[in-house]
Amino acid sequence: MPRKSRDLTVEDVARIVAINASTSDSDTVYRAVEAAAAETVGFVFLTILKQDDAEQAVVRVHSSNQDAYPVGGKKPYATIQPSQDALKEGEVFLSPDRAAVKADYVDHETIFALGATAILNAPIRCAGRRLGTLNFCGEEGRYGPAEVKTAQILAGLLAPALLRDVGS
Repeated sequence: MPRKSRDLTVEDVARIVAINASTSDSDTVYRAVEAAAAETVGFVFLTILKQDDAEQAVVRVHSSNQDAYPVGGKKPYATIQPSQDALKEGEVFLSPDRAAVKADYVDHETIFALGATAILNAPIRCAGRRLGTLNFCGEEGRYGPAEVKTAQILAGLLAPALLRDVGS
């Protein structure tokens, strides 16, 4: 279970920007962001979802826990409405404790079984367009203002990779 051990650095950001610039392989970018997130924000598990407005769902394009949340899995907007409303406006959505996770997520039992009791979702956007979300699932009390800010930066770094995946 990765726990925050340091702050995000300019070097972290530069490394991810360089990866985005040098590869068309989105998975390489996703793994780089996951590695930075593990050391800076911390999580029990992490997922990256892309918007699929035609399907009225989000689709998982990356997961640190493939067994419980495999790539390709979909969540209909209707089952994640509170977070979708916030993310649509470009706002971070935080379920800071077990009670909020239970109220906000239909799959809360799976989330709890994996050891997560708080969720931080950061929108991935470009040019006013909603592309997806970077989702941190961690322990209650884990995510405060510093983690929110770092999550927003990491989510922004995912935009070029997710733009490549939005059409697929």
